[in-house]
Amino acid sequence: MDALELLINRRSASRLAEPAPAGEVLENILRAGMRAPDHGTLQPWRFIVIEGEGASALLSF
Repeated sequence: MDALELLINRRSASRLAEPAPAGEVLENILRAGMRAPDHGTLQPWRFIVIEGEGASALLSF
């Protein structure tokens, strides 16, 4: 699958669901996010990873 096809077929999740990505998968997602274009140079940017009980509370909201 090439980059254009990935962009065209991309979907957003309407609701978060378990299981959440963890370990190496989560690291790869964060690495990819760091390489994404920064529209308007909106810096500084950050990622917030919520795990454990906090994630469960967020999913039930």
